[in-house]
Amino acid sequence: MALIDYSESGVVPELDGISMMAFSFIQSQMDRDSKKYENRCSSNRENGKKGGRPKKENDSEENPKNPLGFEETEKKTKNPKKPIKIKNKDKEKDINKNTMCKSEADALFERVWKLYPQKRGKGKVSDANKRRLLDIGFDELSRAIDRYKADLALDDWRKPQNGSTFFNSGYIDYLDVNYERPERMQSEKAPGKLDCQRDYDFDSLEQQLFEKQFGG
Repeated sequence: MALIDYSESGVVPELDGISMMAFSFIQSQMDRDSKKYENRCSSNRENGKKGGRPKKENDSEENPKNPLGFEETEKKTKNPKKPIKIKNKDKEKDINKNTMCKSEADALFERVWKLYPQKRGKGKVSDANKRRLLDIGFDELSRAIDRYKADLALDDWRKPQNGSTFFNSGYIDYLDVNYERPERMQSEKAPGKLDCQRDYDFDSLEQQLFEKQFGG
């Protein structure tokens, strides 16, 4: 996922030591390939500006084997120098759709960013990851953030991840299909006791977290 994000946005992700070392090797190759591609495109553009072989004044006289120039005529018919360009309406629709999708993804990201406690690394969240958040939706992301805050409140030593880390990948463990409540938060039925489920005041838990981290 880090390599895919880098190919789309060019932003180097935050990784641990071993992962970053492996990433840097592949990153170097990706950069070299990208540079080769850009050079090839630039060369093709320059060749295109120069045009093709100059037209002879009388091809039929210089080429007696083909006095009528049939072969040359056939080539021009199959590969005209100025083909008719047809406007691609489907491509325009895709561009408009992507523009709308990016706008919606940015709006959603701004909403969930306000809910997250550690507001660092906002610019490091790529457009690709913002589109993934859009697919998940605001309600489920809100639940994921609340679950993460509750987990942090159980351990004094834990500090919240930077926002960039959480919204790039950290939220995945807290989605509805992936989340498993810690044993200390589970209400298991014990002999002679009734089942119960605790209701968490997430605002209070967040306040306790900030007091522990930054002082009263």
